[in-house]
Parts: sequence; structure tokens; C-alpha cells
Amino acid sequence: MHKHIMFNALSLLFIVSTAASQGSIRRVDDLSTDAVDTTSRNLLTHEEHFRINTRSSKSDCVARSSYLGCYKNKNQNRALPYEVGRGYSANECETACTDKGYVHFAREWKGQCFCSNGLDYDMHGSATDCDCCGNNVGENKMCVWMAGPAAPGCDGSGAPAAPYLGCYNDKNMKRALPYEVSGRGHSAKDCQDECADKGMKYFAREWKGQCFCSEDDDFGKHGTASDCDCCGNNVGLKKMCVWAVA
Repeated sequence: MHKHIMFNALSLLFIVSTAASQGSIRRVDDLSTDAVDTTSRNLLTHEEHFRINTRSSKSDCVARSSYLGCYKNKNQNRALPYEVGRGYSANECETACTDKGYVHFAREWKGQCFCSNGLDYDMHGSATDCDCCGNNVGENKMCVWMAGPAAPGCDGSGAPAAPYLGCYNDKNMKRALPYEVSGRGHSAKDCQDECADKGMKYFAREWKGQCFCSEDDDFGKHGTASDCDCCGNNVGLKKMCVWAVA
């Protein structure tokens, strides 16, 4: 009897923890729309926690860039289409790509170096056990970085490939970014994708994964804030991290 109750409880926990929000969008001042779905989901898997906890080693071998993650790649369909060459260290790849004006760069296998300004670096899915700074990153695996500093708490998996604009205050009844994507528990990258799909110019992640979008640049109307944990479980109360969609 006790085993049966425990099984049902675990099943219910699994269903709740894997539920995802629907991704529809509405103006936050449009009171005629349906209530926002507040179904939550886990923001980070155990694997993502591991990768973020070890992110310092991924950034030690580059000079001025933020680590985006370890991803799969395919020889005949490269996620980053411009190849610089082979035998590059991460630092050398960073210099080669940024000097050519590229925002994203990747190191693969035994020092293959790729560059891109696109957002398709994750098109083949995430990978594990990349040795980003070692002699061999891994077969058909690559470490990807973005030029420039990361948003607070975002130097690792789940970081959006977008220019970070800052940490700002927000108000519940007067949102600085007027369009809200339904649901909570959005990662920063999820929020970027949702707002980009809607043709918006800016996106923000707030509190426990609320996602807001805007076409206007008045996201700083309520003033700057501090101590935002932009990619964490809780950004902060009435605080938001803002990026340009890119």
C-alpha cells in the first residue's frame, strides 16, 4: 500500500516538473485576455548545474568572451559556417573571429575554429563532456563563446547569444516592456527565442522566469537595479535583466 502511494506521488511530481508553458504572448495591460499560465518548470537540469558550476574552466582560456555551452556539430552542416582553420587554441580562435567582426566563435575537435554572427550554434542540440581548453574538445562536439562579458549569472549553458543591456527595476502595474510571454520558468534563451519570433527588439527575464518583450527602448524607465541573477532561478523581486534580441 505504501509503495503504491509513493509511486503515485513520484509520478505526479514527474508530470508537474516537466510541464512547459505555452509561449503565447499578450500585452500586459490587455485585461481582456485569458489569465497567464503560471505552470512552473525546472529551470536547470542536473547536467546544466554541473556545466555552470564548472564554467570558470571554460572561460579561463579566452580573454574577453562569455561561454555559451557545449554543442554537437556535423561535418556536412556546420552550425557556425565560417571555418578559420585547425590547431587553434580557444584564445587564438577568439582573436581570429573577433578580428574579422564575428560575434560567436567555436572550438572543435583538435582545434578547429569556426565563426558566425548567427544564432544557430545550437541547431544540432547540446552535448556533454567538451574539453574546451584541452588538446581535443571531442569528436563532433564544440565549445561556443560569445564576444563580450556575460550577464550576471549567465556565463554557461542557457545564456542567450545577445547583447546584455543591464539590470533594471520594473513595476507590476506599469511594465517597462509591455508584452508578456505566457507562463513562468522561461530561461533567458527561451525568452530571446519567443521575442525574436514575434519580431521584437528587446527582451527581459524577470523574477522566476517571467519573459517580457518590447519594440521600444524605454526599458530603463523605472531606473537601474543591481544584483540581478539573470539566468538563475530567481532574477530578483521587481528586477529584470534586459537584452537586445540581436
